[in-house]
Amino acid sequence: MIREGIPKLIMVAALAAVTGCSRAPVITIKNQSSLTLSNVVVSGSGFSNRIANIPAGTGHRLTVQPSADSGVRLAFDAGTQHIGSGSQGYFEARGGYRIVAIVGTNLSVMISSAQDQ
Repeated sequence: MIREGIPKLIMVAALAAVTGCSRAPVITIKNQSSLTLSNVVVSGSGFSNRIANIPAGTGHRLTVQPSADSGVRLAFDAGTQHIGSGSQGYFEARGGYRIVAIVGTNLSVMISSAQDQ
């Protein structure tokens, strides 16, 4: 009787590993400008994260917990300017997405996303 239950238990565990344990999305912000980004806010559906500063030529990585499928908005101060990207990109709340937000040399923002395979 115990032997009959083992294959079912293995199948349930494998199914849970594949479907129930998907990784949360990770956002990487890369500052390619010559200015420090300050008062940085990364937001989307059901999340908003603040980062004090991202120095020129560096980056910052964070994991987010969106409440639904989402885009990403990036807002920050650089020198005397306030920049807001508007919502860009698309990722699902689950599924191991990796999102990259690049702040270019002219302070333009480009956001892209890809799902882990």
